[in-house]
Formats: sequence, structure tokens, C-alpha cells
Amino acid sequence: MTSDDIIFAGVDISTGHKQATLAALDGGLNVIFLEKCGLPQVINHLGQYNRSLLTLNLLSSGRTASVKRGTNFGAVLKQKIVHAGFKPYLQSKTPKQWVETNPHDCFRALLGRPPLPRRSLEGRIQRALVLYEQGLRINDPMDFFEEITRHHLLMGVLPKESSYSASDLDALVAAYLSWSTIKKPVQVDLAGERKDGRTLVLTGIRND
Repeated sequence: MTSDDIIFAGVDISTGHKQATLAALDGGLNVIFLEKCGLPQVINHLGQYNRSLLTLNLLSSGRTASVKRGTNFGAVLKQKIVHAGFKPYLQSKTPKQWVETNPHDCFRALLGRPPLPRRSLEGRIQRALVLYEQGLRINDPMDFFEEITRHHLLMGVLPKESSYSASDLDALVAAYLSWSTIKKPVQVDLAGERKDGRTLVLTGIRND
């Protein structure tokens, strides 16, 4: 993918040492980047592309015990992306635009029901499965079950490499919203408008 291609990115904010998970998709829904990283790395990766649509996940009180720290990181991130040339979606014709979303609402819309708890194994598999069904080129979540044996269950050891973390999945659904905004705008709904940007969510329309 050259720097002239558009990148569809999503960032999920957390409160760990590396405070963001960055996911990036190309036009074919291939995952070209998925990694936990700090603010400099986020800006550096986004700066490699001339055209990009970035979705930032809103941080809610139900998702972390350190909301203030995460909110501060989000505010700094917004300042940095604006400095890097990003403008709020549809407020200019710049090739670099950004929006916000709520990943829980996106998964709820795609599933047609409230998703299972995001950090639980079943919740992560459920989220990965709905993204896989949307066409994202991620590992088939059902492969996880093929790796489970009687011995694994008795020992309490489950394969971790086959499952994505909650932050990975939230970043991926944000990146998918970026992709849908351009490729399938019928799937996107403007949920609200803020002074510094727009809040979008995915609708419940599914791929056939």
C-alpha cells in the first residue's frame, strides 16, 4: 500500500503504558496494522499516508476505572491529529479527516442486540465473529474452538493467540466504521454532533 492510497484507521484509548490501540484497514478490508502503541507511534503511522479517515473511540465511564487519564490522553491525541492536518469529517475537503464513535453502540447495531461483556472470552469471540462476517480479513474466530482439547479445559489453559483483545476489537470496529463511511455510507448513521467533530455509529445493516 503506497502513501497515495487511503487508509481507514481506528484508535481505541486505554490507560495502560501504551495508551492506544491503532487498527488500520485498506480498501479490501485487509488489516495492515493492529498494535498497541503510544501517542508518537500513532501520529507517526498516520503520517505515512496522504489520505486517511480516522475514527476515535469515545471513552466512557463504564469501560475503565481511570477515565480522567484516558480522557486527557484523548484530548492530547485530538490536538496532535489536528496539528498533523486532520479536520473533522465533512467540515472540509482535506484528504485527512476524523470522526468519533462509541464501539459498544457499533457492535450492538451490527449484532442487532446488546453485545456480551467486552472483556469476556465469549464477548470477544462474538465481536470478532461479527467483524469477520462483515468481511474483515481477520482470523476466523471459530478456529479458536478447533484448538481447544479436553486436556486444555482440564488444565485451564486456553489458546490466546487465536483471540483478539477487547481493545483490538474496539479499534477494528472503529476502523471498519471509517471504511464504511466511504465505501458503504448507507451503513453509517450520524448519532450526534459535537463542536469539535461528529459522532458516527454503524447501523444494523449486514452483508449478505
